[in-house]
Amino acid sequence: MRYLVTYDTQHGSAKRLAQIIAQRLDCLCVNVDTPFQAEDESVYDTLVLVFGFRGPYTAQLTKLFLNNMKGKLHYKHLVVVGEGLFSEKEFPSVAEGIRGIAEPYSFRQYFMKGQLRVNTLTPEEQALLGKFSQLTGMQITDMGEFDPETAAGIAEQIAADTKELPIPEDPNGGQKKWICSVCGYVHTGDTPPESCPTCRQPASAFKPLT
Repeated sequence: MRYLVTYDTQHGSAKRLAQIIAQRLDCLCVNVDTPFQAEDESVYDTLVLVFGFRGPYTAQLTKLFLNNMKGKLHYKHLVVVGEGLFSEKEFPSVAEGIRGIAEPYSFRQYFMKGQLRVNTLTPEEQALLGKFSQLTGMQITDMGEFDPETAAGIAEQIAADTKELPIPEDPNGGQKKWICSVCGYVHTGDTPPESCPTCRQPASAFKPLT
């Protein structure tokens, strides 16, 4: 199984979760708002989408990414991993919304309790917390702890749950793929490009992707 892990986060803990999952799955880990274009994703069988689950703006970049990928995800296994605080009951509805956007070949979802560090929030988010504190009388402080062992366990569960899944048929008809050994950009064609459009490395930086 060939994986790609993306993360959609502003505060770091979801990124750490994504990095641990990618390390365990031995695959590339990128911010969802990165240089990957929809056609590049055709070389991956399974997309693992990690995001911080904290409120109404949850996974907005992930949802935009999936909208841009529409039509290609019928050929993908899709895994969503939410990381957040006290939101496990609400997470399945968000996950199902993402599934509805993607309509993937197969679908899995996981949730992990995360952490909140107030000083990492944007000014807008801090203002919202301030209003919440005024209305409720509750003081918002740093909460939760990131657990690397739990993150590693989710990665192992993903590997186990996807191990026996069939490889979806390649919609590109088996065209040759080349991957940049520096940044991970994937090129489709009989030969590698003269230079990588993402990191500008020469053709010699490309290796056949099998």
